[in-house]
Amino acid sequence: METLLLEVFGPLVFAFTLLVLIRGLRGFFRKRPTVAELQAARDAFRSRLIHPNPAEVEQALGAFLPQRLIALYDDHQTVLTEEIELARPAHNGDASSEWIEAFLPLDAESQRFTVDLGEQGWGKGFCFAIDGAGNFYWVPVSDTRQPDSPVFFACHDPFGNEQVATSLEEFLSWPRTFHSADSQSQS
Repeated sequence: METLLLEVFGPLVFAFTLLVLIRGLRGFFRKRPTVAELQAARDAFRSRLIHPNPAEVEQALGAFLPQRLIALYDDHQTVLTEEIELARPAHNGDASSEWIEAFLPLDAESQRFTVDLGEQGWGKGFCFAIDGAGNFYWVPVSDTRQPDSPVFFACHDPFGNEQVATSLEEFLSWPRTFHSADSQSQS
């Protein structure tokens, strides 16, 4: 009986152990990006932020972006700022805030890594900022160019979609606190 167990399970245990070792060593020898490569990627991302492509986005979405969103990307200081806390006006005595880790470039590529708003049943829209935890701020798009639009927060935990401001203009007018070192040096 012991011989049977050894003959049957011995090769399986050996193969499993070998697989674990190979996978572990593969990760050990994988080339990590250099500081220069990381900086080049950051510079490319920041370049996309200050060179918006609204026509590309509108073509991909089959709808028009609100004019206020397009104008936001003309404000390079704002879209390049990271780690912003926006203080929401107090509602029923409850003060709260919104956290923007970073703005997303106004191009079609940036939407590949966001939530599929249509699949969630929330309609068509453009995710313009991320909170750093996989949640997105977005504005709806429409068949005609609107001057402004409400701002929504698409959250994955707990799952939901909440309107946080009646307009992008209102959202961007809330008092800001900057938390990144880069942001503080810009002020």
